[in-house]
Amino acid sequence: MFTWSRIAVRNGYLVITIGDAEIKPKDVQYTKLVSEIQIIQDVIHETNVQTHAAFTPQIPTKAITQADAFATAHKTSLRVLSLGWLSHSLLLCLISNINSDGGGVRGLASLLMLKAVMDKVHPNKKPWQVFDLIGGTSTGGLIAIMLGRLRMDVDDCITQYRGYMQKIFKQEFGKLGKAAAFAFHGTFYPADVLERTVKDLVRQRLGDENAPLAGEHPDYKPGDKQCKIFVMAVNSIAANNRAPVFLRSYVNSQNPSDVPNIKVWEAARATSAAPAYFLPMKVGDREYTFVDGGLQANNPLGWLWTEVLSVFGPARPTDCFLSIGTGIPANEPMKQRSSGLNVFPMLGAVPSIATNTQVMHILFRCLINAFAPLPTGKKYWRLNVGEEIPEWKSEESSFFDVFHLFEKEVFHPQDFKKLGDLDDVGKMRELEEMTNVYIKNQDQDISDCAAALMKPPSVNSKL
Repeated sequence: MFTWSRIAVRNGYLVITIGDAEIKPKDVQYTKLVSEIQIIQDVIHETNVQTHAAFTPQIPTKAITQADAFATAHKTSLRVLSLGWLSHSLLLCLISNINSDGGGVRGLASLLMLKAVMDKVHPNKKPWQVFDLIGGTSTGGLIAIMLGRLRMDVDDCITQYRGYMQKIFKQEFGKLGKAAAFAFHGTFYPADVLERTVKDLVRQRLGDENAPLAGEHPDYKPGDKQCKIFVMAVNSIAANNRAPVFLRSYVNSQNPSDVPNIKVWEAARATSAAPAYFLPMKVGDREYTFVDGGLQANNPLGWLWTEVLSVFGPARPTDCFLSIGTGIPANEPMKQRSSGLNVFPMLGAVPSIATNTQVMHILFRCLINAFAPLPTGKKYWRLNVGEEIPEWKSEESSFFDVFHLFEKEVFHPQDFKKLGDLDDVGKMRELEEMTNVYIKNQDQDISDCAAALMKPPSVNSKL
């Protein structure tokens, strides 16, 4: 009613009385809610400042200052899942939401953990039927597209994913061939293989390899859940001081997309263009050049939080945030880069530092559980495989001390078992075994999360 009308005030009270009956209005108690949202935003912002993040997400002003932003208070609750961003994450938001960490072949771990949750929720349901929003970056973005836009079930996604990794990261001449490819072409792998693989998948699932990201599935029926998805990438021009770019299957009026007409395969290719592994991707008439979104958005929680607020409103209740990673990386000290083609030490050190986001997850869990709409209940779960190694000591000597005459005791702090590189397809079996052990050990958390996803969606009765 009155859709043409729009009123914006800083302070005001609007009363419309129709009929003779006296109506006692109930005040909208939004002040406390805005304060709680600001607490979360302030902590996330301060954390980003202290960790020297190049760019920090901001809540759109209209998202918490316009009265209509609170109109979603009585809608059913959100459920959020994050996969593959913190090490590389995938993010699926279930009004229902998921979020995750990227990681090449390590994305298999994310899928296995998601399968463990989905099997308890309903073994015959697909993620798009459970989650309202799916988003991610890097490998997580690719998986988000497979699960949400292409409507694949987790088992099919796992099967396809194994095959794709073998094809995309094929190494005919081992590390020597990999180094030679980088020396001659500037990347370890040809991007056309990745591009061809994604196009084939899109054509099989949607019937058109050039299908738009913002489009309906061919099997869409009235009444189907409207599963939104987004992936993130970084503009390679001035990437260090630019915000990640959102590539969405929906419209966010608070934060419009720079490339609203992007194709599914372009979005998948852009978000998974890992630096050094693949060439950047150009998209659209303005020739945006994107690289792997994980470099700038490897901790997607702040971006996820602001996206949920701007799309669903600050008063929308939340039942579940599930974050699934691709593995806790081993500690790797930063090494001095040598000249020439020896790029491997730096490529090993930088990602392990950039993706070590476990502390942020602990922080985010506390904030969401305490302050998100419908507060004080448990709403945040984090699954991330890792095999802990206790601290230890060893006797070591230099390379030239062949007789071990000058050994010295070296202390090794507590650490996690080293995961395979994102292109190490030979580690997939070991990764799968490690993940299955982790799933058994986390059965209670997985069951609790599944219970939150199975219960009837709640509403925010406090507003």
